[in-house]
Amino acid sequence: MTKIILRSVVAFLLLPSLAAWAFRFSPMVVEFAPSGPRSTQVLIIENPGDEKLPVQIEAFARSTNKKGEEIRTKTEDFAIYPEQVVLLPKEKRNVRVSWSGKITDGKEKAYRLVASQLPVDFREKNSAPKKTSVNLKFLLQYVASAYVTPEGAQAQVVVKQVKRIGPKKVSVTFANEGKAHRVLLFKSFRIKAADTVLLDLTSKKEIESINLLPGDVASVELETVKEVPANQELKAELTLKESDN
Repeated sequence: MTKIILRSVVAFLLLPSLAAWAFRFSPMVVEFAPSGPRSTQVLIIENPGDEKLPVQIEAFARSTNKKGEEIRTKTEDFAIYPEQVVLLPKEKRNVRVSWSGKITDGKEKAYRLVASQLPVDFREKNSAPKKTSVNLKFLLQYVASAYVTPEGAQAQVVVKQVKRIGPKKVSVTFANEGKAHRVLLFKSFRIKAADTVLLDLTSKKEIESINLLPGDVASVELETVKEVPANQELKAELTLKESDN
C-alpha cells in the first residue's frame, strides 16, 4: 500500500516573472468545533500586488482510497462568505467559514479548503489588449487542511504489521484506530527481531510525511541497519511526539 501524503499544499502554477499575480491565503490548517463559537473561523486572503485578482474559495470533503490516495468531494458542509471576491491591489479581506454539517459517530471529519485564482483578465474600458507572446493564464492555488473535531476525539496509531521483504528491508503498516487524525512525528521508532534491534530511528521522512485520518492504513518500506532474519517474528516500538497538523 502506498503511503498517504496529506499535508497542506500550495500548488504553484506561476513562473517567477509572474509572481506579482500571486495572492496570499491563511491559515493553512483550520480547526473547527462541531458547534458553538469555534464552528465558525475566519480566513484571510491578501493581494500584495498591483493588479486586481479574482479568487474563489471552495470546500471539499477529504478521504483516502485503498491505495492511500487522497479523494476530494465537493461538499455543502460549510457556508463560505464570500465564496468569490475580487481583490483590489494591496487589499486584504476576511472570509467567514461556518461548518453546518453533522457528526453522528464521534469521529473527526477532514476537509480541504481550496482558494483558487480565477482566470479572469481585467482590462480598463477602451484600453488596448495587453501584449503577450504566450496565450496562457498562470494561476495560483492554496489547499488548506480543515478538521471538525468532536470533544474528546483522539487518534490511536498502532503498528499493524512488520514483515521482511528483503535481506535488509522491511514493510511496516500503520493504522489509525482512533477518532481524530494524526501526523506521524515520532520520538523514537525501533524494529526488533527478538532482542536484536534492526533499526533505531528518531526521524524518517518516509514516515513523517504520513497523515492518518481516522480509519486510515498506510504502509512504508524501510532499509534496516542489520540483516532481517527470514523466520523470526518482527516487532515495532513506536513513540509519537505531540500531535501536529
